[in-house]
Amino acid sequence: MVGVVTPHVTALDVPEGGFRLEDGGTLPRIDVAWESCGRETPENDNVIFICHALTGDAHVAGMRPGETESSGWWDGIVGPGRAIDTNSYRVICANVLGGCKGTTGPSSINPATGRPYGGSFPRFTIGDTVEVYRSLLRQLGVTHLVGLVGGSFGGIQVIEWITAHPGEVDRAVMIASGAAANAQALAFDVVGRYAITLDPNWQGGDYYDAPGGGPSVGLAHARQMAHISYLSFDLLNRRFGRRKQESWLGRDADWQARHAAKFGTLYAIESYLEYQARKFLARFDANSYLHITYAMDRYDAAEKYGSLDEVCRRIDTRLLLVSISGDWLFSEEQSRTIARGLLKAGKSVCYAHLDIKVGHDGFLTHTKELTKVMGGFFQDPSRDVPDEKRRKFAAIAAMVPAGARVLDIGCGTGSLINLLREKGVRGTGIEIDGTRIAAAIANGVDALYDDADDGLDMVPDGSYDLAVLSETLQTVKHPRELLHRILEIAGEAIVSFPNFAVYTIRAHLAFTGQLPVSRQLPFEWYDTPNIHCITLKDFKALCAKEGIEIREIRAESRRALGHLLCSLGLRNLGASRIIARIARPDKNQKN
Repeated sequence: MVGVVTPHVTALDVPEGGFRLEDGGTLPRIDVAWESCGRETPENDNVIFICHALTGDAHVAGMRPGETESSGWWDGIVGPGRAIDTNSYRVICANVLGGCKGTTGPSSINPATGRPYGGSFPRFTIGDTVEVYRSLLRQLGVTHLVGLVGGSFGGIQVIEWITAHPGEVDRAVMIASGAAANAQALAFDVVGRYAITLDPNWQGGDYYDAPGGGPSVGLAHARQMAHISYLSFDLLNRRFGRRKQESWLGRDADWQARHAAKFGTLYAIESYLEYQARKFLARFDANSYLHITYAMDRYDAAEKYGSLDEVCRRIDTRLLLVSISGDWLFSEEQSRTIARGLLKAGKSVCYAHLDIKVGHDGFLTHTKELTKVMGGFFQDPSRDVPDEKRRKFAAIAAMVPAGARVLDIGCGTGSLINLLREKGVRGTGIEIDGTRIAAAIANGVDALYDDADDGLDMVPDGSYDLAVLSETLQTVKHPRELLHRILEIAGEAIVSFPNFAVYTIRAHLAFTGQLPVSRQLPFEWYDTPNIHCITLKDFKALCAKEGIEIREIRAESRRALGHLLCSLGLRNLGASRIIARIARPDKNQKN
């Protein structure tokens, strides 16, 4: 456990004339509320900064003074031995500019008037929030970050930071976020802000001393609409469906009649949303909600820097992108689009997808699943290649030219890429299994979640010198289409597959009438990932039909008889594994 964390408030050293905001306003004073936990070093060279979500705060982990239990909003991620390990890193989190948790915002006192800013608080941007964070860190003696992490609204701050200030961050993580809010997210926020500003008690933002007490009805409705967008369709239906709220059913008939007169229902989902609204009203300020959502909605990295391609060209931070199934606010495609742009720019990027079907809030509620992905990203990578993997990939490695750019499709835990690093090869892995992606990332490999059967559209054409398809061709639904696709991505490809025509399989079928279970094919027929039975002859015939040039074939066998048959030219009979180097004749000339 992190233990007790002391809250701090630091007054920034603002320039003469005040802190100038991108929209033209100025703030004469900025106080920043922040917390820190973990191992500190004299050089401040191990700091990870966390950008909190829309209505979060600086209390990311641990106990506040006087508490007996941890109350941090990300205790499952930050702590000793956790994904962000406080035994290794110092973690800093600060409340955002415009917030209501200690950092200067609309409810703060305006030095010029001695009253809360209220409606006079100036508009600010995501760029301004990042500059406030950077100013705080400089005053704390931190000029470089080993890590930067943000989910949702925090992720938008991450992409602004690493784009506007390349070279300041070694590794960054964006979770359930994007380069800009999509239209559906904008719609929820627009209606939420209308609910607040149309509440008569908003009074143009100057409600702090007003008898009405502020726009509580509008803020409650804004929170309810936003909360709907945080949860997936599957989760809402699974948790609530059309179930009635038992406590409401227990109310007397008069109460139920008054409730129905306001067109209220007795469904559990309505009770849940009312509960969420009450909790939110107790901890958040309506003006802060207006300013923060407005800054988030206006931000568009592509618009600010000219294009998303330019954004990606500016980034020199190793970036991990994480999307969540059922997320309405920041879709899987938004993360994939950033990954695609970074690949096009030749940058280092990892991408993982959490298929947890809970929606946007999954990064806060499902920390175990997130830990599997993030756990190795901030660790020193283990790039040792086991001897068994060295033997398995030796023939493929021998066919890869030194210094090549390689895409490994079906990369597993990344052993082949790490083996190829010894030849100066720069590699990226594609994998669909989440556990293997996490292991590859922990091994220092740039691994991307993608399904080879979906066309690998995240990978730009011509972005690699060589594609490797190792023991994968027989497992995909559309092998012919995949062969064409990898030859669009790279000029050449190395393809390996088990040869189902090897004499051992033929003999086993002939004498037993059953498919074999062997070291080469270690699966029962009902439990195998192999959905195509490929032979060397079949592969050669397919390549000839599709106009694919076979430049080299290596036939492997673990048995003496297999070696003998291959040496006699009977490779289709003797080889248990085929490795082929292929290309399109019109794209590359033979070496």
